[in-house]
Amino acid sequence: MTFLKYWTLYIILTFSINTAFSQKQANIWYFGNKAGLDFNFTPPVPLNNGKAGSFEGTAVMSDNNGKLLFYTNGQVIMNKRHLLMKNGGALRGDLSSTNNTVIVPLPGNDSLFYVFTTGAALQDEQFFQYNVVNMKGDGGLGEVIGMNIMIEDRIFEKIAAVRHCNNRDVWILIRAWNSDEYHAYLLTASGLNTTPVISHTGLFISGFENNAIGTLKFSAKGDKLAAIHSFQNDQVELMDFDKNTGILSNPITFKPNAVPHVPAFTGIYGAEFSPSGRLLYVSANNSSTEAAVVYQFDISSHNPATILASKQLIHTNNNWYGGALQTGPDQKIYMAMWKDTSVSVIENPDISGPGCNFRYNKIYMGSLAAEPVQFGLPTFVQSYFDTTSNPYDFSRNGNCSDHNVRFTINRLSGIDSVKWFFGDGNTSQSLSPVNFYVNSGFYTVKLIVYKVDCSGLNDTISRSVWITDNTQFLGPDTASCAILKLVLGIDEVNGANYLWNNDSLTNRITSSGAGTYWLQIEQNGCSIRDSVNIALLPPPVVNIGPDTSLCKFQSVTLDAAQAFGDSYLWSTGETAPSIQVRDIGTYHVKVTRNGCIASDTLSVGWGDCSIFIPSAFTPNGDGKNDQFGLLNGTTLKNFFFEVFDKWGQPMFITKDVSEKWDGTHKKARMPNGTYVWILHYVNLKNERKFLNGTVMLIR
Repeated sequence: MTFLKYWTLYIILTFSINTAFSQKQANIWYFGNKAGLDFNFTPPVPLNNGKAGSFEGTAVMSDNNGKLLFYTNGQVIMNKRHLLMKNGGALRGDLSSTNNTVIVPLPGNDSLFYVFTTGAALQDEQFFQYNVVNMKGDGGLGEVIGMNIMIEDRIFEKIAAVRHCNNRDVWILIRAWNSDEYHAYLLTASGLNTTPVISHTGLFISGFENNAIGTLKFSAKGDKLAAIHSFQNDQVELMDFDKNTGILSNPITFKPNAVPHVPAFTGIYGAEFSPSGRLLYVSANNSSTEAAVVYQFDISSHNPATILASKQLIHTNNNWYGGALQTGPDQKIYMAMWKDTSVSVIENPDISGPGCNFRYNKIYMGSLAAEPVQFGLPTFVQSYFDTTSNPYDFSRNGNCSDHNVRFTINRLSGIDSVKWFFGDGNTSQSLSPVNFYVNSGFYTVKLIVYKVDCSGLNDTISRSVWITDNTQFLGPDTASCAILKLVLGIDEVNGANYLWNNDSLTNRITSSGAGTYWLQIEQNGCSIRDSVNIALLPPPVVNIGPDTSLCKFQSVTLDAAQAFGDSYLWSTGETAPSIQVRDIGTYHVKVTRNGCIASDTLSVGWGDCSIFIPSAFTPNGDGKNDQFGLLNGTTLKNFFFEVFDKWGQPMFITKDVSEKWDGTHKKARMPNGTYVWILHYVNLKNERKFLNGTVMLIR
């Protein structure tokens, strides 16, 4: 599938940030060298458009409908258009850290996200920090509004996140170096509590800093934590986790490798729990002859000896080094191998032994030369992969113009009872109520969930619901003779998201030319879409022909009727489609059709006309026959005209075809009588002509 097709399908599927019916924040992955997976399709579709490569850890955040918001490799944050996010170019994580970053939405907020980063072994900067992303910034592309805020020093390689038992707040867990401590920080709607809950497990990790390499992984339900300690340790630390208090307890350790690994190799590296939490998968790199190994353990006994006795060798491969293991939204486990072309998949991870169905290099990501797959896969809030841990929320379905509205709670587990307030005076205690709204407008709908969970508290969720009767909010189609710069859109809709055909996310845009413009609006679960067509009208085609000529006492027809105009306006003031002209000059016509105007111009000059010279004239000042010369207009070259008296004295000489004799000589009036004239010229056929004759002057 091409990226264009993929993106088109993506837009058709959905675009909302606020819709909270489903939990798809982990549906887009970016990792390795420009590699990615899109879990909005089954099977997931490979992506090759990533712009933030990493040897190991990455983190990605999608909205609740599975559309990409942003992603990071711990050093830069890229927005959904794969451009550097505003202020997102100088994070202080490390590309070579097992879990270098995780993205956590601020509870109760639809636009703020915390991006936590850690350092790497043997590096100068080994900080545990956070950055704050505001997705409402930069026109909906997001901007970093708080950067590299220090939490702890000397923290590297390990970070994990899981929801609090209230399924709203989030625990962020790190492993302290040169100690046996785990620090759990709670992110709530009020922000990050910078006083950690500290747990001691008795296992000190110190010495060679590479001993800190290896993943830190919660089970999806959040009740178990596995820490992988590589190199000189080469052991798994398995603990229980209390999602209410943030305390780790009952730590045990076991060593998956029965034969010690070669010291130059990492030993164990990645880990992942099966969806039920009963099985634990561990990847290892033990030697050059056993480069990639995947083990499976049944951890349900929480007894080291029993766990080791359950070990199953799921896969071994000499070609690649085993990397991260990560559950996908489809409940399968995905595995990266260093510098590989593909991602491997455990199809049935809750089945013990070979029945788990490991598929080596199942999804091809790109050529070997591109090295698309590296050691890492994204780190997520692991609760995303537990379908029973979504925060309580509700959505409405259908079109925003529907007055009969059904409301749906995102999950029913843990609910004792509910009460709805629909904002119009109506209430309900149904788990899936339908309310009819008489009038259009905005209504604040409140849901109270009386729940049975570890918090013992009730949840109250309020959302603004929009009922609109305006289904043609972009207005009628329009057409113009010029490229229109029209402002299209709608007044701000409370709690709405907008998506235009050009990917703009604002409520208004300015048109850039002819075409179809559409706007899709999503408001807390409903959607509505309208389109408007802007056409560019063709102007009339006006052609009154080339420049032309005429002769005296003749006329020329100028015709603009073939333009099929609604109106015509000639430079003569006439308004007919065609006109007759009898004089030389420049003529112009303006034709209007459907409001569009076009024009044309031509020149009329004298043609190659016959010569006509009168035999008499009367220069008496009465305005009739007062001058002697050519009576008609014509186009001549080398014109020479001369008049003589009866003694041969020149009375008048001119080279201008339009100039005439007024019967005077040196301002003296000549007497009546006969005068002789001669004429030389060359016509348009380049024929030389000579004429002569007499004229009678009569006063």
